[in-house]
Amino acid sequence: MSKKNLIVFFVFIYLVTVALLIKDMAGTAVSGDNLTAMCLESSLPCMDIVADDGQKPEPADKATTTDSTDQSEKPVTKSVKKGKNGDPKVLIYHTHATESYLPSSQGNFHILQEENTVRDVGNVLEATLEDAGIAVVHDKTIHDNPSYDNSYTRSYETVKALLKKYPSIECIIDLHRDATAGSEAGPVQTVNGKTCAVYSYVISNTTKTYSGNSSFLGKLNSIAQSYDGYTGEILERPYWYNQELSEKSILIEMGNNRNNIKEVRNCAEVYGKILAKALKGS
Repeated sequence: MSKKNLIVFFVFIYLVTVALLIKDMAGTAVSGDNLTAMCLESSLPCMDIVADDGQKPEPADKATTTDSTDQSEKPVTKSVKKGKNGDPKVLIYHTHATESYLPSSQGNFHILQEENTVRDVGNVLEATLEDAGIAVVHDKTIHDNPSYDNSYTRSYETVKALLKKYPSIECIIDLHRDATAGSEAGPVQTVNGKTCAVYSYVISNTTKTYSGNSSFLGKLNSIAQSYDGYTGEILERPYWYNQELSEKSILIEMGNNRNNIKEVRNCAEVYGKILAKALKGS
């Protein structure tokens, strides 16, 4: 195939992909930035997401959950009732809920079981905030299985529904992990005597909420300075990441796939204390 024909072929494939995405999103309001992000997301290879119990890996398009319900479609949210901490103030969710840490490395570090995943880490963050007197909704919907494509589109709908159900929510956290192709151990920092995985923020610089979100991250890092300088790097990107839904919208990457789950749980515990202070205005 000539170079010219090869270019035409790839352009054709790209246009077909975009057309299918637009068809899939018919009736949904999506920005140009979101469309670009979705095109990039759709170009990623599907990962083998597995059940971390000795079962053989299943292709992502055929993988099944370990529950009787379809977790890719139905929220797995705890029952939230007004109690000692009042109405929910924080929402924790996971666009890529199958992301896992060591010792679970199956499926290219993507598993369906909750233990050793970002959902596991979300449980620690939830408990820490609740202990600080802040009511939390922790949604564990698996948005990246059976298909990784358009995970953000699905998580956007989940968040919108939960904000409608719990209008008292003011802070939204999309909890992820970072990834590395290397084999070196994930970076850590000692904080108050605990070995904690490092964390970073990803912020959209294309939404009307950018200023508010940026200011809130600055406040968090200011408070984190008193925790042995345990601040998070802030990475700006030209995609929405659902951050137009709140001016206290956080996309946080806690550790990476080469961190041990214990290091990341420690990260969530310390970070929960930092976040609680920020939300209480101290």
